[in-house]
Amino acid sequence: AVGSVVGQLAKARGARAVGIAGGTEKCRYVVEELGFDACIDYKQHADVRSLSAALKAECPGGVDGYFENVGGYILDAVLLRANAFSRVAMCGMISGYDGQPIPMAAPQLILVNRMKVEGFIVSEHMEVWPEALKELGGMVATGKLKFRESIAEGIASAPQAFIGLLKGKNFGKQLVKLI
Repeated sequence: AVGSVVGQLAKARGARAVGIAGGTEKCRYVVEELGFDACIDYKQHADVRSLSAALKAECPGGVDGYFENVGGYILDAVLLRANAFSRVAMCGMISGYDGQPIPMAAPQLILVNRMKVEGFIVSEHMEVWPEALKELGGMVATGKLKFRESIAEGIASAPQAFIGLLKGKNFGKQLVKLI
């Protein structure tokens, strides 16, 4: 769900936005409903080279900015397409939420391309929170920022909802309705 907001904000600021999502339906939503320029279905690409080729087709000029929320071979594929002086905002690494290390295939690309890679924790930016709420709230109110939610019913459904989130079964923000 975070990536869908990041892409919409990028588009609102005039950037080209290419999403990476799991499944035809999610990719269709990203392009047709959220207004991204393109979306790549990572489930159609079993390895780094295949995904990198898809990125090359959708980003023929390379990648200048990337919002990282997954890690693993998706990050590796993006690094292969990254331009010199590109930037990566590291917000999540869901591929490693099982506690296992997340190896990188070619970390030397960060050096070679003089990339700026920076962790992003939203709570470290509370000074801009009021401004962000105003902007995001206004965009939601006017329909310029769209979102979807998957809602599981009851606290007993929370563990299964969380497991489904890790497997990409949710569509948008995963919520658990307690009452």
